[in-house]
Amino acid sequence: MFREFIVDGYNLLHKLFPEKAQGSLQHKREKTERMLLGFQQSTRWKVTIVYDGQHSRAPFQDSGALNRVFTASGGSADEWIIDYLKSLGSNAQMFTIISSDRFICRHASARGASYMLSEDFIRQYLSGKDRRDKTGKNGSNKEKSSDVSLSRKEVDHWLSIFGKTEE
Repeated sequence: MFREFIVDGYNLLHKLFPEKAQGSLQHKREKTERMLLGFQQSTRWKVTIVYDGQHSRAPFQDSGALNRVFTASGGSADEWIIDYLKSLGSNAQMFTIISSDRFICRHASARGASYMLSEDFIRQYLSGKDRRDKTGKNGSNKEKSSDVSLSRKEVDHWLSIFGKTEE
């Protein structure tokens, strides 16, 4: 089955390399991308890594061996990922979002996409340990949704997104 992974770039990078880790941001980004490229080659699943834009007025997308997206200055990877999921419609179910940001994970779940926390992705696919589940489903909607409670404000927010009101 076709599956594509959308990676919250700096979220994954900071999980891989804590602030105390040596090396420039550019070096850490390159190392992260090499790891993702290895994952992509071994699974044959497409990977898109999305970074927050910092210096560009317009978004930049590089569709090389590893698809890289830099959002426009002031735009966030979070917003890009959410907008992209919205644009997919029912095809979102073929995507897995990699992020430890609960807001993004909730959006992924609401749109029918799977999600995996960055820590779990690192452990299962990038560290060489615990490679049992190669389906990309360990962060599936059913498995993760029960451990997160929504506040009244969040429920109202989701209802407004889908044009619904609580009965």
